[in-house]
Amino acid sequence: MPFLTIKTNGFCNDVEIADKAAILSAEILGKPLKVVAVDLQYNVQMAFDGSRQKKGAWIELAAIGFKDKDAVVKALTDFAEQSFGVERDLICVRLIDLQKTDVAHGGNLLG
Repeated sequence: MPFLTIKTNGFCNDVEIADKAAILSAEILGKPLKVVAVDLQYNVQMAFDGSRQKKGAWIELAAIGFKDKDAVVKALTDFAEQSFGVERDLICVRLIDLQKTDVAHGGNLLG
């Protein structure tokens, strides 16, 4: 079960942005959309490069296995830059590789 978290001091007026983030996550990981969870927070009080005026994003994607980490990072970075109007060099991505034995869906452990 992939868990995507995006926090940004950028802004977005797209009411379907969380849905789009979930679809992107499912596509880049090759996982079914029904198991993707998204926590999206924008217009948050954050500072990048020592200033709240600079717009950036903190992204974490936790999943069981990553086939192509470079492609995942690029896709998430592109998404944040285009969706929230943040500076590309102020987008931080953290990938977390989970073990099946540490993940549950619907109350059942996956491993």
